[in-house]
Amino acid sequence: MYDAIVIGGGHNGLTTPAYLARAGRKVLVLERRHVLGGAAVSEEINPGFKYSVCSYVVSLLRPEIIRDLDLPRHGLEILPLDGTFTPMPNGDYLWRVNDHAKTRREVARHSRLDAEAYDEYGKAMVEMGRFVKPILNMTPPDPTSLDPKGLMDLLFLGRRFRSLPDEDKYNQIQLMTMSAVGFLDQWFETDVLKATMSASGIIGTSLGVRSPGTAYVLLHHYMGEIDGAFRSWGLSRGGTGAISNAIASAARAAGVEIRSQSEVARILIKGNQAHGVVMKNGDEIRARVVASSVDPRLTFLRFIEPGQNGRVDA
Repeated sequence: MYDAIVIGGGHNGLTTPAYLARAGRKVLVLERRHVLGGAAVSEEINPGFKYSVCSYVVSLLRPEIIRDLDLPRHGLEILPLDGTFTPMPNGDYLWRVNDHAKTRREVARHSRLDAEAYDEYGKAMVEMGRFVKPILNMTPPDPTSLDPKGLMDLLFLGRRFRSLPDEDKYNQIQLMTMSAVGFLDQWFETDVLKATMSASGIIGTSLGVRSPGTAYVLLHHYMGEIDGAFRSWGLSRGGTGAISNAIASAARAAGVEIRSQSEVARILIKGNQAHGVVMKNGDEIRARVVASSVDPRLTFLRFIEPGQNGRVDA
């Protein structure tokens, strides 16, 4: 009998059991594929060549997780990402680097007005990033619940927003509702700069640069952090899968059992509560809690049979 079973060995599905095991729980992770990592995975597509299949850059990995699990000791090494290079049809280019002064001079080659706006834009985005970043660690409050903690969380968010200067409130609302291009059009005039920056608003979204809501994704690039350096992005040595492998190593060191090529067929429900899983080969594994890190549609439409009413921690 396990204290918890975690379905899916992605980076989130590995982080959860690592913390549970550190708290003294007996935990099992079940991963369908032969390789761990989920979307944060590196695979050898040609002999000797590893490729980051989905996620390819790191920065929003919470620094407290890196510290708590001591991921550098388990092989994590992040190499700073220096910048972006955008070629233009006329043979010119725009090269943005981590050095703000150099980037400002580069932008000024294309537009002095944009170079001045670039300073103000950076300051505004940093302030909005400082407002949003603490929220990433919060459990979203349920506005329909009468739970005092949820109500206090909502009150906390409301007070923080109210304390913002009017200009920051205006920018924050625009970021949450506008498209990347629409937002950038209000700041800059140079197409190559707007094209370079708007690309950051659609990464991982399956949307276009003119889709509402993509402006918020721009903010992620001002919330990145590497070793305490704000607004920093990097690449993991060995590919993104090296991050998942480091978390898996930390989880194993804490006592987590991880099984790959272990496909779950369904979640066992009894008395309106999950109490284990049935594997594809028919084996049953019992646990007090089942947590799923896979697609919620897969969890609730395939793993739970119709008519079952169970509590599944997803």
